[in-house]
Amino acid sequence: MSTFGGPHDLGMAANEDLALFTKADLQNPKYAYLFLPAPPPGTSGLGRRLNPDRYYFACRWNYADTPKEFLRRALARVENPADGRAVDARPVDWGPHPSTGRVADLSPGLAAALGLDTDDIVRITISARKAIPVKPSLKASRAGHGSSNPHVKPVIKQFIRSPNCSCRNGARIDKIVLHCTEGSLDSALAEFQKADGRQVSAHYVIDRNGDIYQMVSDSDRSNHCMGSNENSIGIEHVGSETDSLAAPQAAASATLIRWLLQQYDIARTNIFGHDFAPGYSRAGGTSCPDRLFGPIHSQATVAAWVKANV
Repeated sequence: MSTFGGPHDLGMAANEDLALFTKADLQNPKYAYLFLPAPPPGTSGLGRRLNPDRYYFACRWNYADTPKEFLRRALARVENPADGRAVDARPVDWGPHPSTGRVADLSPGLAAALGLDTDDIVRITISARKAIPVKPSLKASRAGHGSSNPHVKPVIKQFIRSPNCSCRNGARIDKIVLHCTEGSLDSALAEFQKADGRQVSAHYVIDRNGDIYQMVSDSDRSNHCMGSNENSIGIEHVGSETDSLAAPQAAASATLIRWLLQQYDIARTNIFGHDFAPGYSRAGGTSCPDRLFGPIHSQATVAAWVKANV
């Protein structure tokens, strides 16, 4: 599987519509929830107007077996067979293109809720019909993707999409940057949802109790480390400037990092504190990640924590 739809899906044309829905459905309360209230600037099609946090998907349907009208009325059960997590979602389109080697696309929110990433296996069941197994692509572009990952992605408590992200433009993910929120969970989530002001974000936020929130899809670039965003995953940890990691928080962070390292074939030496990330270019630097990983503000402290915990 892969992900599709919403304002940041530049793989969809600005005027691209959907196979199963028309603009008239924007006025239908049964379907309107799938879409953003207004079209993103510069677009006219329904594809990029999909709300990426909603649960929807596309498959390469045979309309003789699953007619369009049946699909419009259907809800499917979408499951991550690796851990049994499952939710209901609505079919909205035909795809992906056969050249991708995949047979299903999920919304970013649906993929995050199930802990799935590009080329992972997903199982989709509609009504009493046979489940559709979606196998990993033989054309995977990077090592470490798909079911070969021995680590299961930790549960994401909630995907809260930040508007402060952009396309990676094909850049490979090769590093992880660790942060301290220097404030509460609520303040961090609120700040990362602001489209004005500092326009900052992170891929993940880990609360003191170990809950993990995702705010940007891994495939997108978040605004978390100026000069080092294009190739990195940013992980925020809730805490003050003087806090150490809480035990559940440290365990959740280590689990997520282990999954990311394997998933994107990232070297263990490419895990950095914010102030020490290669390319970080803010004048004067930053105190982040503060004392979360140890009492001394240094990359050596971060590396020692990684060695002991990840």
